[in-house]
Amino acid sequence: MIREWFINFLDKAETKRSDGKNKSIADKRDIQMSIYYKELALYTAITLIASAISKCEIKTYENNKSVKGKDYYKLNISPNINQNSSQFWHKVIEKMFYNGEALGIEHNDDLYCADSFHPDKYALLGNRYVGVTVDDFQFSKTFYSEEVFLFRLENVHLKKLIDGLYEDYGELLAYALKSYKRSNSRKYKLILDEIQAGDEKFNKIFEEVIREQLKTFIENDNAVYPQFKGQDLQAFDEKINVKDSSDILRLRKDIFELVGQVFKIPTSMMLGNITNMQEIVKVFLTFCIDPIADMISEELTRKMYRYEGWSKGCYIKVDTSTINHVDILDIAEKVDKLISSGTCCIDEVRDIIDLEALNTEFSKTHFITKNYDTVENRLKGDVKGEGVNLNK
Repeated sequence: MIREWFINFLDKAETKRSDGKNKSIADKRDIQMSIYYKELALYTAITLIASAISKCEIKTYENNKSVKGKDYYKLNISPNINQNSSQFWHKVIEKMFYNGEALGIEHNDDLYCADSFHPDKYALLGNRYVGVTVDDFQFSKTFYSEEVFLFRLENVHLKKLIDGLYEDYGELLAYALKSYKRSNSRKYKLILDEIQAGDEKFNKIFEEVIREQLKTFIENDNAVYPQFKGQDLQAFDEKINVKDSSDILRLRKDIFELVGQVFKIPTSMMLGNITNMQEIVKVFLTFCIDPIADMISEELTRKMYRYEGWSKGCYIKVDTSTINHVDILDIAEKVDKLISSGTCCIDEVRDIIDLEALNTEFSKTHFITKNYDTVENRLKGDVKGEGVNLNK
C-alpha cells in the first residue's frame, strides 16, 4: 500500500514538471541564475569598453591644428542638455553592442543617442531612419544617412553570437546549480502508518495541506512543522556525494572567457585578476579599443566635416592615449627625454600628463641637448673648435 501510494505521488509530480507550466520555483531560479551570469559577463565587457571610450579625449582639428571650439565642447563636455559626455558615450557603446549599432542624431545643435529607430535601407541612395525616439520623445521627421552618425563596428551582431554560443553553457550552469543545491540540501523522510498511506482522503489532504507545510518547513530557516499522530518526520544526517561550488565557478569562468574572447578583451581583465597591468592594458587598447576609436573618429569626421572640410585639414580623432593612468613620478625620465630630444615642448608634455599648460614663450619653445646633432656638424666640431680627425 505504501509503495503504491509513493509511486502514484511521484508520477503526479513528474507529470506536473513535464508539462512545462508547473515548473518549480527552484528550477526557474536556477535558469534565471544562469542567465544572470551571462548578462553579468556582457555587462562587465561593455562597461570596460564604455569606460575606456568615455575616458578618451576627442580632439578636433582645423587646418591640421588642434582646436577647442564648440565641436570639442559638444563631444567632450556636454553633448546635450540632459547628458554629459561620459553618459552619452556609455549609452552609445551599450546600444552598439546590445543592438548591433547605435544611432547619433543632431537636433538644435545638440547631440543625442537614439533609443530606437527603424532604418529603411537604400544601398545606393543612402539609408533613411524613421520612428527615431530619444527617451519618451519620438521625432516626426525622417533622418537621412548624411544627417546621422551610425556607430557600428562589425557586421556580426555580437550579442546574438554570444546568445547562440551560450545556449549549451546555460543548460550546463543551470544543471550545476541544481546539482549543487540538491547535494547540499538536507533530506527528510515522512513515515506514515499503513492506514494513512492507503486512505484517499488522506492523500488529498497531503496534496493540499501537508505537502505545503513540508515545503515551508524545509525551505525556511525558522519554521514549525505540525506532526500528527501516525506521522514521523526524520532527517537523513548522513550526506553522500556532497558537492562544492567548483563546477559552478569553472562554468562561470568559461562564460566570462567566452564573452571576453568575442569582445577581444584579455581574460585576466574580464575576471579582474590583473597581475601585469601595463601589458594587459596594451593588449586591451590594441585589439579592442583602438578599432572602436578609429570607427568613431571616421564616422564623426565624415559626417561633421565631409570631404570639403577634411581636405582642408578638419578632422576628429579619438585619442586613446588618455586612457592609461599616468603617475608623474613613474614617467619623470621619459618626460625629460621628450623635452631634451625636441620632440615636445613643455606645454605639450604637461598636456600629456594632465597638467595645465603654462602658455608662456618659454614653455612653448622646443629644446634639444647637445647630444643630438647632425653628422656634418659633429665632423666640423663644436664652437670650441674640437673636430673629428677621420685619418687617425
